[in-house]
Amino acid sequence: MTRLLSTIILAIAALWAVPVHAASQYEESLKQLAEGVIADTVKAGKGQLALMDFTDAKGAVTPIGKFLAEELGTQILVTGELKVVERAMVGSTLKKFHVTQFEPAQAKAVNQAAKAVNADVFATGSYLESPDGLRVTVKLLNPSTLHSLGATRSTIPKAGPLAELIKEAHKPPVVKVDLAAKPAPPPGLGSHSNEYYQLVVTALHRREKQISADLTIENKSSRDIKALCQLQDTLLEDDHGGQWKLEVENNREGLCVRGIEIPRRGKGRAVLTFSASADEPGDQVTFRYHEKSPRPDALFSIEGLKAESAGTPPATVDTSAPPSN
Repeated sequence: MTRLLSTIILAIAALWAVPVHAASQYEESLKQLAEGVIADTVKAGKGQLALMDFTDAKGAVTPIGKFLAEELGTQILVTGELKVVERAMVGSTLKKFHVTQFEPAQAKAVNQAAKAVNADVFATGSYLESPDGLRVTVKLLNPSTLHSLGATRSTIPKAGPLAELIKEAHKPPVVKVDLAAKPAPPPGLGSHSNEYYQLVVTALHRREKQISADLTIENKSSRDIKALCQLQDTLLEDDHGGQWKLEVENNREGLCVRGIEIPRRGKGRAVLTFSASADEPGDQVTFRYHEKSPRPDALFSIEGLKAESAGTPPATVDTSAPPSN
């Protein structure tokens, strides 16, 4: 019993020691990095440090980079050997003087910004993630010449708050879905969709006193359906109130009466020919659909349809596509 208790205590102690050891390594690595920066700055005869936000391997400022710069600045201040300019002030001042890169072309603006914050050395930093931790490099630049005054490097373990930031950075981006967005309408002049099918008016052709409507119907249900059934009350109505009606003799085998079979998930096409006594319709027509199947006595309208003049109306076709996978 005593041996078992001792084993449990040792196991708990070992587990507790792991994060403590990692935290100790983190503090030691940060301290080494700060000591290197201080040594190079003092060697160059400088004493007022302007610390920039660190960047990743792509040169972008990240939350991790900001955290590392803040940690390093705090560690340097703790030693009391250097003065560190507040990072937010450094950033706003560089922005004021339009400094985007520490390069010869912007040397004058960099020097003006340094004088504005009373800094005699700039520290830029970057980091690269590795299995052992973050390899952090800090470079010191003379604001007057932009010449390098030294560089120091340290590998900082992924421990403490840094571990949480790294974990957050590795999360996949959140994709925002606009629930209010509607799917794009199908190609054609107009369409109607319900739980059974989607009907699209793909074309309207006008010839003398007739208008032929080219229709495509897609079966959306899980069973075969019969569409375009008993369409005696289906018509076109122009913007002057004139009505164009279906006549059996103009629709092959009474298509407007018997309809067409469409397999589940399949498509069908038909051409309905409407006739009227008026010689010319208005500029636009409304398709007023009244069906008996698959929805008994269902009504819908598709407005704003324009008919094109055609020499010969298209042939009436009654087809059904095989079920799609």
